[in-house]
Amino acid sequence: MNLKENRLLRTVMLCLLYFAQGFPWGFVIYALIAVFIEGGFSRAETVLISGFAVLPWTFKFLWAPMIDSVRWPSMGLRRPWIAIAQLGMAITLLATDRIGTIGALDQEATVELSPWLVQFFHWIPDSDVAEGATSISAILFVGGIFFLHNCFASLQDVATDALAVDILDESERGRVNGFMWGSKIVGISVGTYGGAVMVENYGMNATIQAQAAMVLVILAAVLMVRERAGEKRFPWSKGEAASKEIAALRSPLIVLQELFRALALWTTAIGVLVAILTSVCQGVFINLAADTFVKVFDWSATEYSKVQGSYGVGGEVIGALAGGFFCDRFGRRKMAFIGGLIASGSLIVFGLLHPYWLDESFSPLWVIPLFKGAIAFQTVSLFSLYMKISWTTAAATQFTLYMAMSNFGTFLGTQLNKMEWERWHLFVLGGSSALIPIVLIMMMRPERVVARRLEDEKRRGTG
Repeated sequence: MNLKENRLLRTVMLCLLYFAQGFPWGFVIYALIAVFIEGGFSRAETVLISGFAVLPWTFKFLWAPMIDSVRWPSMGLRRPWIAIAQLGMAITLLATDRIGTIGALDQEATVELSPWLVQFFHWIPDSDVAEGATSISAILFVGGIFFLHNCFASLQDVATDALAVDILDESERGRVNGFMWGSKIVGISVGTYGGAVMVENYGMNATIQAQAAMVLVILAAVLMVRERAGEKRFPWSKGEAASKEIAALRSPLIVLQELFRALALWTTAIGVLVAILTSVCQGVFINLAADTFVKVFDWSATEYSKVQGSYGVGGEVIGALAGGFFCDRFGRRKMAFIGGLIASGSLIVFGLLHPYWLDESFSPLWVIPLFKGAIAFQTVSLFSLYMKISWTTAAATQFTLYMAMSNFGTFLGTQLNKMEWERWHLFVLGGSSALIPIVLIMMMRPERVVARRLEDEKRRGTG
């Protein structure tokens, strides 16, 4: 079985890999933050969790040149890196059971650790870990563990995106991107809804171990397929590289040189700003929504997580599938514009309705599926657009740069939750931040990038 020649297999595998990224993300970003807020932590304090979950995803720009430079052609260009990343994801989760037992997640909760291991947490800003301490706060422990986990998860994401760029046909990119994003959302649902129920009934350690088991199952699936016909499945298996022209080592300087050449165009450069600015509102929403629903609307953490894992995910699935369908037919930029406009409007309107929040007739539920559905609709359209404008021999690195900058925008958004603003002000701020990039999107000219790529390929072919 190989991915390049089997459309169904590559679609299923890409979706499975995105699912693997989804369930730990949903657990941390939605369920866990709500649990900590319910335990008495402030919105600003839970930024430690959201910020440390998002920050490793900005490292994708570092992983991309490494993946493009160090390769094992006989086993596939991307599959070895995916396997390494998934193994790291599983190990970081499995290690928690050996490290310490996590009890109730309130402000007094601590985790007992070996003195040498406590030192690992010293580098975390505002950690306040005493010299020679044998325990740390639960929120600090969880933040550190999921920081490491997401370092490997971001590596897997880079390798998966590079694999998609390599093996997907132009005609199927929008549709498959929709399926991939939808699969990640289903994973988020499992992590959000299922994670909240498991923490409530079985505790934190059991919940994390269950996630590790799921990662290992998906790793087994990765090991059973090949990227291209004739390649090795394992290092000791028979096989060879699909092309003799593919080098195992490639200078990172060449990759960076090609990247700078790619970003010399107006559209590709503007894409970096678009990637950052479109994601700020998502970062604001993560902590702000949990804080508002738990403390203002008096929802329990489990109730909030279940809504995020059902209504929220339902909105995202519809948005992702619709985005993939419509962007192939009506244009990527137009659909990204529409998605951004709806996302912006939902937050601004919700914030301006704050005088009615405590009225018995007011239901806050609608903002979750509407906002998340609009973001998914826009994101799928932008993914397809970024693939289209990634045009040099460092196309995978260029695409990953856009993804890294998108996550950096989300990280910046989470940090805005530290401001001591009223909640409705932050909703309006988050919504307003989504208006700037939709103007930039309409200024992009992807057809010019495609023309430049064709000229470049023709020149290399005749050179």
